Amino acid sequence: MKRKHIQTTKRRMFTFLLGGLLIFGEPLAALCPSFIQQETKIQAASLTYEEKLKEAQDKRAQLEQNKKKTQETLLKLKGEREDILKYIEELDMELNNINLRIAKLEEDIVLTQKELEQTQKDLDEAKKQEAEQYDIMKRRIQYMYENGNTDYLEILLNSESISDLLNQVEYFSKITEYDNKLLERYTQTKVLVADKEACLELDLQNYSELKEAADFDRQTVETLISDKADLIKEYTKKIGITDDLLATYAEEITSANAEIDKIKEEEQRRIEEEERKRKEEEERLRKEKEEREKREKEEAANNAQNIIKSDTTSAENMIWPLPGDGRTYSGFGKRNAPTAGASTYHRGVDIGGNLGASIVAALAGTVEKSSYGVSNGNYIVINHGNGLRTAYLHCSKLLVSVGTYVQQGEIIALVGSTGISTAPHLHFGVSVNGTYVDPLNYISYNK
Repeated sequence: MKRKHIQTTKRRMFTFLLGGLLIFGEPLAALCPSFIQQETKIQAASLTYEEKLKEAQDKRAQLEQNKKKTQETLLKLKGEREDILKYIEELDMELNNINLRIAKLEEDIVLTQKELEQTQKDLDEAKKQEAEQYDIMKRRIQYMYENGNTDYLEILLNSESISDLLNQVEYFSKITEYDNKLLERYTQTKVLVADKEACLELDLQNYSELKEAADFDRQTVETLISDKADLIKEYTKKIGITDDLLATYAEEITSANAEIDKIKEEEQRRIEEEERKRKEEEERLRKEKEEREKREKEEAANNAQNIIKSDTTSAENMIWPLPGDGRTYSGFGKRNAPTAGASTYHRGVDIGGNLGASIVAALAGTVEKSSYGVSNGNYIVINHGNGLRTAYLHCSKLLVSVGTYVQQGEIIALVGSTGISTAPHLHFGVSVNGTYVDPLNYISYNK
């Protein structure tokens, strides 16, 4: 039922995306303003001030109208985005749950394999005992056949006395009892062998069912991961088109405003001379302000540098956030995106880890964020003071909440593969005064 719901939701979202492209794609293209500037540029120089101003104002009015339409379209796209984000979050949680179920199935398969091995050992031992008992019975029957079987009449006729008769009868009874016990023991062993073979067949059937369930869940995971990648790709394409269009309008409106300002400036140039002294004074004051602001910025930069140095010293006490595992397969800086939607500039290091492994705080501090994001998945940000922060991304489970003060080495989350991720791992990031830096400059696995 859950899988059917996911498939239905997936079809609905892809239909929604395609409809949005068809409905809004043509208007967005039609509203592109690049053609507006071309027609009148050649004649602009010969026009009067009033004509130039009206032409520029009309062009700006057209741009403002198109901008309004684009903003309306953007509002609709934002509604689509919210639905898509909710679906991606739901899909991501389902992927995480399936991975956990696969891990449990694999544990059951290991136990079943051990039971199979033990059952096989018991079966082999029972068959060995059956063979030994059968050999004993065979030799006993052969002996009786070769020597003949003595009955009570022969014992009576051959007895020399009452005492001899009683002794022979007792001896005969013991032999018969021994033969009966041999036969009974052999029969029980045959039943034991049959039971062991039945148990072995049942264990093999259970193993086959567990293996089939694990294979089905793995196939489901692969399908869901592919669907999520396609959806993220389509979403990124639509947002990119809209962002490019808005950027184009921003540039065109800025250019139109600049043109209007230029026309007005040319018309009013005759009065600028009368205000020259005032403007000179304003310029002097402006330069003084710029110099003052420049000095203030330099002082702020020096202060920030001192803070960074201070933070570097304190950060040297960081510990490795994933105890027992030091594998890093994606370093800090530029890289090729490992999957659709991933950044090409890596603001941390990826540390390989098993699903569900413990993640600890690299340094004591206060939990600033404990939330979910489409790219980050389940993530935590810890504020250590003095502009120093650490980030822990793609977790399967968060164990601390916002506002909690955690000690260095305290378990805060479990390794997962939520968000834009290809396998279970920890993305560990370090930022100083809002700028991400290479964590390996502050910490190493040996620490």
